[in-house]
Amino acid sequence: MSDLPDWKRIDPAERDRQLAQFCQEGLTALAIANKFVNCTRSAVIGRLHRLKLKLNNGEPRPSGPGRKPAAGGAVKSTALKAAPARRVSKLVQQTSSWRGANNPPATDFKARAERRAASPGLPAHLVAGEARRPIEAAVPISLNLKLVELTEHTCKWPVGDPQAADFGFCGNGAAETGPYCKYHARIAYTPPTYRLSVPKGA
Repeated sequence: MSDLPDWKRIDPAERDRQLAQFCQEGLTALAIANKFVNCTRSAVIGRLHRLKLKLNNGEPRPSGPGRKPAAGGAVKSTALKAAPARRVSKLVQQTSSWRGANNPPATDFKARAERRAASPGLPAHLVAGEARRPIEAAVPISLNLKLVELTEHTCKWPVGDPQAADFGFCGNGAAETGPYCKYHARIAYTPPTYRLSVPKGA
């Protein structure tokens, strides 16, 4: 058994008296914690804070080896190190040209169209300035086919209320790539608009 008092079992008044005494002696929180069993440095710091006691009576610690003494007893001002210049990645350099000072104002439509035309990899409808691919103006007349009348070559776009008696399907010739005619395929499959992502901090 150790002769040291147990931090958790000692009388709180006695523990606080010993803490005050150790603070007067100028011991560190770790040194005080080592004077008890079942005690940590954090427990000592927490208890001292609750008792409003300061280690070493609130005086600055004496300078040890490797420490520079404070000039004239004044509080040291920590000078912030200048952050090293960040290197800009090639991706940021390439994509940063579409924003900032290089980007024409929103009211200059001609300059913005020229900028879009010069951008590599954009679809033709975006370069032309259209928000979406144009949809054919002529709406095909629905043949109003029933479910059992549909084939793999007919458009399966639903027309009307499914609970109504006159509900049916478009029935026009379907494109070879999907279940809908060209008109309904353009409505069903609107391409997602992609936005260039720029890394944070660029």
